Amino acid sequence: MNHRWLTIIVATFIAAVIFIFFWLRLQPVWTPEKAEEQSNTISQQTITTPTITFINPKKGAAEPKVTLVVFGDFQCQPCKDLAESIDVLLRTIPTVQIVWKDMPNESAHDLAVPTAIAARCAANQGKFWEYHDLLFDKQVILDEEMLSALAVEVGLDTDKFNTCYNNQETLPLVRKDYDEALSLSITATPTVFIGENRITGSLTADELIELANQNISTAP
Repeated sequence: MNHRWLTIIVATFIAAVIFIFFWLRLQPVWTPEKAEEQSNTISQQTITTPTITFINPKKGAAEPKVTLVVFGDFQCQPCKDLAESIDVLLRTIPTVQIVWKDMPNESAHDLAVPTAIAARCAANQGKFWEYHDLLFDKQVILDEEMLSALAVEVGLDTDKFNTCYNNQETLPLVRKDYDEALSLSITATPTVFIGENRITGSLTADELIELANQNISTAP
């Protein structure tokens, strides 16, 4: 009797092992490529308006009547032109707020990502816009070695800046903006959002002022 029960238990155990083995074999195999593909699918889901949170650099009105969200690249000439127009806009209409989003074009500009990382490191010390302006001022002659020198010029703690930059501590912030740009189907910089309306390419100061006034007049 005991032998018969022992035989049944052993047979049941072997059947369970065989079942588990084949069940595992039939499961999809995880690979880094599949994980990346899944991540890309999630990150590229389309949206219609950009998000604005406390991590996004802002300037202008604290309680704005109209907000412009700018997706830009520090190595992009039209982005530089737009930045100059924005300065005029803010002096003309103080109720406007500007929000910066990174969309570095690595394929066209070698320094697109490094400058974005550096500017966000400057933001950690409350100097994003000062660094932003210097990057555009020095755009034509800029090289990577100058990034630390610009930190000195705007009065940053260079040890903290260099640690941040060398460790790429702010790269996730840059990538977050870039992924959002893809989700918004942005194809070029600069791209400006006012609500769900978007304008691609640089705008003159007069065009920005007119656009801002139109949105202020139609605001609820």
